[in-house]
Amino acid sequence: MVKVDQVFPDNEPLNEKQRQIVDAACKLFTEQGYEVTSMDKVAAEANVSKRTVYSYFDSKEHLFCTVMGGMCAGFGEPSPDDIDFSGDFRTVLTESARLILTKVTNPEKLLLMRTVVGEVEQFPMIGQTFWNEGPGKMRDEMANYFRRMQEQGLMKKSDPVLAASRFQGFVAGPFLFQTLFSGTCDWSQEEALGTINDAVDAFLRAYAPD
Repeated sequence: MVKVDQVFPDNEPLNEKQRQIVDAACKLFTEQGYEVTSMDKVAAEANVSKRTVYSYFDSKEHLFCTVMGGMCAGFGEPSPDDIDFSGDFRTVLTESARLILTKVTNPEKLLLMRTVVGEVEQFPMIGQTFWNEGPGKMRDEMANYFRRMQEQGLMKKSDPVLAASRFQGFVAGPFLFQTLFSGTCDWSQEEALGTINDAVDAFLRAYAPD
């Protein structure tokens, strides 16, 4: 389960009842979705009264947005900031691919992604937060790196943002789409991580300098 500190990273430490409520809401919203989850269910899961839940969150929408916003922020850890972009081209791509695959094959992060996709129409800001903290941040970091590689003549001149998006697709596509929509995957996390070199090779061939 997501850590409570990721849900309220900038606030004072939560008291015991707040922690129980947040833990329960994280579990129910990701496993059952927004519509099915009720404040009664959150209270029961947290082993507190419904009055106690409402003393901290004035509505289910408030609780959902608060909890999901924190979970989306937590999705960004570890972040692209942890990648050493000073290494050689292949090493940076390999480290980046490992970061991407570690996230998209993590069961808890997949639950979060499925919840965001399912609720984005009603809560677009949750989707935007997820994008900004997760895949969007990774794409932008890779795009900036690819610009530098193009300037150094190590990569074919092209739209660096599109190249970064394609890199994410090369790496995650075979595993993410099946799991996101079916809940299962034909490959284990270990097997997925074993495809990194092939994905990096394919990308380097596609974007070899002219």
